[in-house]
Amino acid sequence: MNEVTISGKVKFVDEVREFGSNGFRKHQVVVETGDGRWDNPIPVEFTKDNIELSKELKVGDQVQIQSRINGREWQGKDGTTKWFTSISGYKVTKENSEQDTETSSSFDTYDEYAEDLEEDVF
Repeated sequence: MNEVTISGKVKFVDEVREFGSNGFRKHQVVVETGDGRWDNPIPVEFTKDNIELSKELKVGDQVQIQSRINGREWQGKDGTTKWFTSISGYKVTKENSEQDTETSSSFDTYDEYAEDLEEDVF
């Protein structure tokens, strides 16, 4: 598994969203990692127990987020193959904060592009 640290200022905090009939939940936080001259917003997903780590984040917070990079292949009904990459956060450290938050090191994925979902996830 590939791991990365995303460092920067929180630009956007979405609401916790639920997908499919099995109650899968996801929380997205966008971190601006640019150098001031060029924007570089990175969306980081928090799922399952890791959602608790991201719920208190606010726009403007300086953070470091330990994450895993996950890639997956998806094939549509028309035979078209696409590849997707997601960044899944598992540890959050706020700048000027001595409090680290971390949960299990297990890595659970969810294919939001699966064709057997009852609802559209886009």
